Amino acid sequence: MTNTPQQTWAGKPVTILGLSKSGAAVARYIAKRGGNCFLSETLPASPGNEALKKELEALGVTIEMGGHTKQCFTHATLVVASPGIPPSNSVMEQLRLTQADIVSEVELAYRETLLLSKPVPVIGITGTNGKSTTTSLVSHVLTQAGFAAPACGNIGVPLLTVLDDTQYADGPDFLVSELSSFQLTLSPTLKAKIAIFTNLTPDHLDWHGSLDAYLQAKLQLFTGSQSPEWSVINADDPVAQTIAQKTTGKIVWVSRHADHVAQYPNRCYLNAQQQAEIVLDNADPVVLFQTGNLQILGAHNEENAMYAAATAFLLGVKPNVIAAACSSFKSLPHRLEYVTEIDGVRFYNDSKATNPEAAIPALRAFEKLILIAGGYDKNTPLDEFATEVKQHAQAVVLIGKASERFDTELRHCGYTAIHFATSLEQAVENSLQLAKQQHIPVVFSPACASFDMFKNFEDRGDQFKQAVNQRKQNKQRVEQVT
Repeated sequence: MTNTPQQTWAGKPVTILGLSKSGAAVARYIAKRGGNCFLSETLPASPGNEALKKELEALGVTIEMGGHTKQCFTHATLVVASPGIPPSNSVMEQLRLTQADIVSEVELAYRETLLLSKPVPVIGITGTNGKSTTTSLVSHVLTQAGFAAPACGNIGVPLLTVLDDTQYADGPDFLVSELSSFQLTLSPTLKAKIAIFTNLTPDHLDWHGSLDAYLQAKLQLFTGSQSPEWSVINADDPVAQTIAQKTTGKIVWVSRHADHVAQYPNRCYLNAQQQAEIVLDNADPVVLFQTGNLQILGAHNEENAMYAAATAFLLGVKPNVIAAACSSFKSLPHRLEYVTEIDGVRFYNDSKATNPEAAIPALRAFEKLILIAGGYDKNTPLDEFATEVKQHAQAVVLIGKASERFDTELRHCGYTAIHFATSLEQAVENSLQLAKQQHIPVVFSPACASFDMFKNFEDRGDQFKQAVNQRKQNKQRVEQVT
C-alpha cells in the first residue's frame, strides 16, 4: 500500500516562478498529478536549459522564457516562487497586489505531507552556518537507526522530489530539511516536528533588505502557530533567548559548555571527559557520543553533532546507535574537507565558507595553519575574522576581488604575514612553500562569495581540489624521473 495524497491536482492551475531546481520539482510533481502548470522564467531559452524545458513541456507544463507576461498574474491564485527571487522583486510586489497565495516549494511540500495517508514529519534545520552539515548528520544518524530520513531542502534536493521518489513506496519516515531564510520567508504554515537553530550572523542582507528581516525569516520556524514540538537551539547564540520567548514548544538547549546550560531542564552539552551528554526533564544524563571519535574537525562540528544527536534521541534512537553513527560520519564536500597531503602538508577545502563568520570555525579548528582566503567581497565586518587570523594563521594567501580590503583590514589590526596570488594554482603553490617550512596544514576558507572567479562555492572548491591534486601529481612525476 503506497502513501498517497488524499487530494488530486487534476485541472488545478498553478503558477511557478523560476526554472530552478525547486521550480522544476514543483512542475514535475503537479503535472504528473494532472495539474495545470504555467512556469515563467526571466532568463532566455538557451542550450543550457533546453533539455529541462523539453522535459517539463512533455509533461504538459506551459513555459515562457525571457520575462514575465500578464499570464503570471492571471493563470492561478497559487504561485510557487523560486527562493532566488527576493520579496522586493517587481513581479512579487505585483503578485501580492492580486492577493495570490505566494509560497515556497518547501511550503507546498509541507501542505502535501499533511494530506498523505501517513503524514511525514519535517525535521527543520536553519541558521546562518552549519545547516548543511547538521542536516546531513541528522539524516545519517536516523538512516543508521533504520529510518527512511533523506536530507533535502536547501541542501540540494527539493522536498517534493523526495515525496515523488518511488523508492519511498510508503513515503519517507522524516523529511530532514535544510531550510534557508529565502524558503522560510514564503512558508507561512510550515510546522516542523523538531526544529534546529544553529546560529545567526549577518548574511543575505541584499535579499532581505535588513538584518531584522533576515532574523524574522529564521524565527518563523520556531514561533507562534508554527512552533515545533521541540526546538534544539544553540544556547550560546543571542537569538536563542528570542526563540525561547516566542516558541510554544519544548526546548533542548545545546552548548559545548555544561555550565552554560545547567539551569535548563532539557540540555545537551560536553562533560569533563568530552562526551556529549543529554538531559531531559532534569533526569540522569545519557551519553550520546565521544568528541574524540568524530571524523569531522572543529568545535563548530562538535556542536553540529550535538544538534543531530539530541534530535535523534528525541525521536527514540538508542544512544549506542547515535554514537556509532556520529563516529562514522565524514565531512561534506567543501566543508573542512580533507583533500590530500603533499610533502607532509595536509590540505583542506572549506570553500563553503562564503562569509567571514563561516571561516572563523575553520581557523579555530587548527592551532596553526596557512590560510587561503578571498573572493567576491560581501563587505561584512572583518574585525573578529582578523582577530582569529592573528591567532591561528601563520600566513595568509589572498585571492580575488576582496584581496585589497582584506589586506587593508588585516594590516590595520597589525597582521602583516600577507601574500597574494592571481589564481588558485598559484595560491596552492605559495601556501605549500609557506606550510612546508613549519609543517602545518593549508586551509582554503575564503570568507567570501565565489562569483568573481567561479560559478559557485562548489565549483570553487572543486577547482581548489583539482589544483592541489595536480600539484601532487606533478611532484610525483618529477620524483619518478629523478
